[in-house]
Amino acid sequence: MRILIVDKDSATVNFLQFELKKAGFEVSAASGGKEGMILAWRDRPHAIIIDPTFTDMPVAEFVQKLRGDARTSNRILIAFSSLRDPQEIQHTIELGFNQYYTKEGDALPMLLKSLSELSERKVEDQHVTDRPSRPRADMKTKEGRLVVFLSAKGGTGTSSMCANIAASLAQIDKGASIAVVDLVLPMGSIASLVGYEGPLNVVEATRMTISEATPAYFQDAMPKIGAWGFQLLAGSPDPGEANDLDPSRIPVILNSIRQSFDYLFVDIGRSLSRITLPIILVADQVLLVMSTDKAAIDLTLKTIKYLESKGLEREQLYPLINRAVGLEGLSKSETEKTIGMTIPGSFPFIGGNFALANNQHVPIFQKFPGEMEAIAMREMTVEVQTKLKKRVTQPISVSRS
Repeated sequence: MRILIVDKDSATVNFLQFELKKAGFEVSAASGGKEGMILAWRDRPHAIIIDPTFTDMPVAEFVQKLRGDARTSNRILIAFSSLRDPQEIQHTIELGFNQYYTKEGDALPMLLKSLSELSERKVEDQHVTDRPSRPRADMKTKEGRLVVFLSAKGGTGTSSMCANIAASLAQIDKGASIAVVDLVLPMGSIASLVGYEGPLNVVEATRMTISEATPAYFQDAMPKIGAWGFQLLAGSPDPGEANDLDPSRIPVILNSIRQSFDYLFVDIGRSLSRITLPIILVADQVLLVMSTDKAAIDLTLKTIKYLESKGLEREQLYPLINRAVGLEGLSKSETEKTIGMTIPGSFPFIGGNFALANNQHVPIFQKFPGEMEAIAMREMTVEVQTKLKKRVTQPISVSRS
């Protein structure tokens, strides 16, 4: 069983760590509330022993945030404090602590007994819960339209297109709720593109149990990106973190998000794998982003043939030429002839404007309103939205291959 100690007194921390490890517990420690929250959300200890006298944040806020987050909402909070005033003790308990022990002679045996009893009645670890997630009673279940962004060759601006079309849809369908998930591995880029620096990301989400990864959790926890109008589940922050991603949790996460949003945009970059293929095959629209150089077109044709061999229908595909990455290559008609499909989407060459908007963390149509790039973005978004309305949504399943 995992225990987290949050106490500014190093002597107490050292003493408790020694005694708890001797009793067979896994122990980590933090000297303040902010560090304690980070460790609690990252490691998800089964019990947190807290001296509520730390000063870097109000203890009420600390407890409220732990209780309000699905990762720690049901953890045992134990106050282990030098406070002795009955009113202060009562106030601390009312904040949401499960137990309170005063730091004195017989406190340690009582604390160890309590933790041992907790360990004995713990019937499931956070990683083996297998109950299906359910929406909150006060939340209407949705069947969010799934839009996947894919490219056959790197460097085609797939992530920029994903973020900008999602933002454009937020402008057009103002009452809709839109989620964007960055599944590009080994490292996502949408967070840096939109200016998000928070802790929640797809790797962290895969560490959650099915009962924690509920539609309500994602609706509340995914940050709203102000200028963009959508909520984001950021990608893996670095290749090292990507190694910890549990692919079996991806369908759970995406299906939960679809239950709480009208639209779900998923950026997978150029990844065709056992993780992404089940997502692609049930997508309402797959936006296949391409440049027009010969290598990109050849790879795009191979990708289309492969996806069709796996059961993807032509109606699910939306090929999109992104000339923002350069003017070189074949014409649109030549590209259509090569891949054997009409290409409905085409984004014009705009020099460095796309990079400028991305660097300032704003959508292209907000940075250059009324310009051809804003018009093209809106036209593509309207067409994608129209196609989405004709589809019947399907849940994402776990690949068995």
